[in-house]
Amino acid sequence: MTHYKFLSTILFMLCVGSNVSFAQILSASEIPSDEDRLAESTRLEKKREEMDANYQKAMRECYQRFDVVGCQLKARDKRLEVLAVLRKEENKFNALERQIKAFESIQRTAEKTSDAQLQEAENQRQDAQQAAKDRQERTEQKKQDYANQGKNRPNYEAKQREAAEHRADTEKRLQERTNAPADPLPSPVRSK
Repeated sequence: MTHYKFLSTILFMLCVGSNVSFAQILSASEIPSDEDRLAESTRLEKKREEMDANYQKAMRECYQRFDVVGCQLKARDKRLEVLAVLRKEENKFNALERQIKAFESIQRTAEKTSDAQLQEAENQRQDAQQAAKDRQERTEQKKQDYANQGKNRPNYEAKQREAAEHRADTEKRLQERTNAPADPLPSPVRSK
């Protein structure tokens, strides 16, 4: 049981430590210039190439000695020591590069988000204004229709009377008609 507690404590400490490193995102004033970053990158590359060249030279010299294996082991140990120092420098540089990229990414996202939010708010405001204007116009139209409904009642009744009179006249004319309907047209003859 104590073993699990110990592991959970270590895991907790690692998580806390990683949160601290995530929180240390650079501000715009702490970012080195592109030239400085490029210079540092080329310096590290040259240092690595120099270390590899020194190792290759030491290995060639080892073949000139009597104790080849011992010399090679010493050259390898020296290379590992130099490589460890170089790796620390490269890790610091790479961590800085990652932080810079994260900072730039956060800035781009914030700019896009703020622009998008402003545009969305403007669109919502315009939509709300248009909806309010449409509601107001519909309300005014309903008020006018209601007011005109009482005024148009006599016109409506007059049109209804005219329509009823027209129907009555049409029916009367049809009943007064004395002419018999005309004979139907002859059917066409088919030729054989």
